[in-house]
Amino acid sequence: MTVEVFFDYTCRFSYRAQHWLDTVSAAEVLWRPFSLLEQNRHDGITVFDQPELAGNVSLIALAVHEAVRAADGDLDGYHRRMFSAWHNHTGRLSTSDIVGFGREAGLGEFDREAAFTALAAGHAAGQALGVFGTPTFVFGPGQAAFVKLDAVPAQDRADPLWDRVRQLATGEPSLREWQRVSAPKAS
Repeated sequence: MTVEVFFDYTCRFSYRAQHWLDTVSAAEVLWRPFSLLEQNRHDGITVFDQPELAGNVSLIALAVHEAVRAADGDLDGYHRRMFSAWHNHTGRLSTSDIVGFGREAGLGEFDREAAFTALAAGHAAGQALGVFGTPTFVFGPGQAAFVKLDAVPAQDRADPLWDRVRQLATGEPSLREWQRVSAPKAS
C-alpha cells in the first residue's frame, strides 16, 4: 500500500517513523516535506518568502529534498543521509553540507528559488489535506493520521503496528482523534 508521509527533518518523530517504515513490508512510502517552521509561524509572511530565512538549514534540507526529486536523483539516499546527519551529527549542519548531500544523490546545480517554490507548494498541499504536524500519514482522501512514536518498534512489532495505524486511519471515519494519556509525574 502506498502512503504519503509528510515530514520535517528536524522532527524526531519523523526520524523514528522513517526507521519504522523501513521495516514495514507492506508500505510504499512517498515522503513529502512539510515545514514545521512555516507551520508554527505567527506573522503574515510565509517563511518561504522571507529573505532572512533563505539560508535556514531546516528549510534548505527540505528544499534540497524537492530539488533532488525534480532532478530525478537518489531521493531515498538523500532522505536517509539527511535524516541521519540531522539526528546523529554532533555539530551544526551547514548549507554546503546539505547541498553536498544533495549532490551525492544526483543533484546538479541547486536552484534555491525553484526548490523553495516547490517546497512551498508541497507544504500548501499538505495543509489542504489537513496536515498540521509531522509525521502525518495520508492513505487517501480523509484518511490521514498524525503519528508520534516514542521509540522505533521492534522488527516483530513493525508490521502489526502498521496494520493497526492503517486500519484506524482508513476504516473508521468517525474516529477523529486518539491519544494515549498517562498520569502526571509526581513532583
